[in-house]
Amino acid sequence: MKHGDLRSVAHDIADSLASGVSLMTGAYDLTIFDDAARSEGGMLTVDLLCGKVVNGQPSRALIDAVARIPAEFDRLCRARGASKADCRRAMAYFYYRRVDHGITLVVEDSRGKVTETDYSGIPAHRVTELDALGRRRRKPVRKS
Repeated sequence: MKHGDLRSVAHDIADSLASGVSLMTGAYDLTIFDDAARSEGGMLTVDLLCGKVVNGQPSRALIDAVARIPAEFDRLCRARGASKADCRRAMAYFYYRRVDHGITLVVEDSRGKVTETDYSGIPAHRVTELDALGRRRRKPVRKS
């Protein structure tokens, strides 16, 4: 599976959680950014492959929704003709600040390629910034 497809799967799931109405997990009253605001540092970390909240203070509804994510991750991978085994790590960092809130996704594929991508808003879209000429461009994906 292409790395971009893995990023897309992770984005779809994280965006579903962030929207508050996660149809893929059957949760209709999620407040993940409120949960992040209550957490230390305004950050809530979700392991998308294991279906666990790794860091933060999640609500009961969020814990239940996150537990259903691994099956959805596998379903979305199979829909793209691949397997969940193509992904070593998929972490979603939900952050809340007074001015904004967003998601940082860290995805590592089975070949060891790692990327970090920043998203903001609902629905989650790539963060933009001004380039040297003052044009608005999408913030680049960080690779390691």
